[in-house]
Amino acid sequence: MATRRMEENVEVPLSMGQVADLVGISRRQLQRLFMTHVGISPAKHYVRIRVDHAKRLIEGTRMPLVDIAIACGFISASHFSKCFRNLQGKTPQQCRRRSRGG
Repeated sequence: MATRRMEENVEVPLSMGQVADLVGISRRQLQRLFMTHVGISPAKHYVRIRVDHAKRLIEGTRMPLVDIAIACGFISASHFSKCFRNLQGKTPQQCRRRSRGG
């Protein structure tokens, strides 16, 4: 349920307090449940959802990377690039080049 709320709010990310409120639990309980069942914090999981969405857009569209960053809720291209590289092991630019066969 919390993960679905995150997936529904990619462009304008919710705070963890908002996610907890939407699913009817405390923020601390949300944290505990994620650590137990997912193995990472809800905030890290949310970034992963947003980066995965960005990867699909990079590979499947011709949208400019800065527009993809905004569409996935990142406030700056540099923060987007850093999060993307940390999770994907390559920059958004490298991902785009590979998806285009070059």
